[in-house]
Amino acid sequence: MNQKFFSLPTERQDLIRSSAMLEFGANTFKKTSADSIAKRAGVSKGLLFHYFKDKRELYAYLFQYAIDACMEAFNRQMERMSYFGETDFFAALERGHKIKMDMVRRMPGLFRFVMRAYYERDSVLSPKLRKKLDDVLAQSTGSFLARMDLHKFKDGVDPRQVVRLLTLSAEGMLAETNACTAEEIDRLFLEYKRNADMLRRFLYKEEYL
Repeated sequence: MNQKFFSLPTERQDLIRSSAMLEFGANTFKKTSADSIAKRAGVSKGLLFHYFKDKRELYAYLFQYAIDACMEAFNRQMERMSYFGETDFFAALERGHKIKMDMVRRMPGLFRFVMRAYYERDSVLSPKLRKKLDDVLAQSTGSFLARMDLHKFKDGVDPRQVVRLLTLSAEGMLAETNACTAEEIDRLFLEYKRNADMLRRFLYKEEYL
């Protein structure tokens, strides 16, 4: 990509990134047009391709940017848990999803883009990029569980599967509703908390309820 992109004002960079993620997140890579991205960002297609040589390069850049943004949010979550000494699985996961919902408020296209990219079937992502996402997910889950007090779970419960279930639930609600306003996101977060509390009652030992 053309490094001149990073000499643009931050607001202009954010607008181009946000516009592209919203468009890619709403459709497949093949069906997303550069014209629609440029129009949403308020730039010409020629200028867009001045910064990115083609649609695929823009997509790969956004994917890396999204991973970095998600990991930054995850690291903030880990720092807060360490500060507050939080070791309860469900309380910590609730904090994490609150951070995620705050990110959705600020960057509504980011999570839709990541979800669409992960399930993209047009071979847009190279095996290296797809593996990077899988590695990041595995690493973040492992780091999270290492800090948790997992003996509260009933025997036979796999905490990794619980993380996966709640994550898929939260992401599925976002994808289904296309929530982006503060009110919509607050409603989704309350629904997530109800789902998590129901699981906690079923999966924790009686003495920890």
